Amino acid sequence: MFDKLSGRPVLVPPDAEPRLAEPEVADALGITPEQGAALRDGELDMGVSNCKNPYDSPHSTPGKLCHVAPAMCMLCGNAVIFVSQLPQQLLLADHAKRMRLAMPPMAWDAVWGRQMRAMNQVFEECADLIPAARQQITDLGIRLNLPLGMRTEYDR
Repeated sequence: MFDKLSGRPVLVPPDAEPRLAEPEVADALGITPEQGAALRDGELDMGVSNCKNPYDSPHSTPGKLCHVAPAMCMLCGNAVIFVSQLPQQLLLADHAKRMRLAMPPMAWDAVWGRQMRAMNQVFEECADLIPAARQQITDLGIRLNLPLGMRTEYDR
């Protein structure tokens, strides 16, 4: 179910999300049933994605809470994306595209390039869900939910 996306953010199909605490579903994702329950219940929501283990980030000191979420989530194998988070993912991609117009190419690539490629891989995996996510953005007036520090860092 999840092996196709191993080593990078995992997109959880809508039918698997409520079952994340079931041992076979959790095992397929490479987590414990307790982690699955925490993911399902929103306890590991990092803003634009969820995290299997925010204390074991490749971007932070082991044992310390990840301090780069959601900025680096798309470059982390701990990232878990629910279909319900696709609107935020799309808005983050739109934000990165706007920044491309405001930043020198090399700077944009250093800040956003790898993340954009990772987001595009996730979008390819769920291309059929993108139109509905875009419609949700419009219908519900969804705005990108970035921490203030991330906005000031990336919007220079």
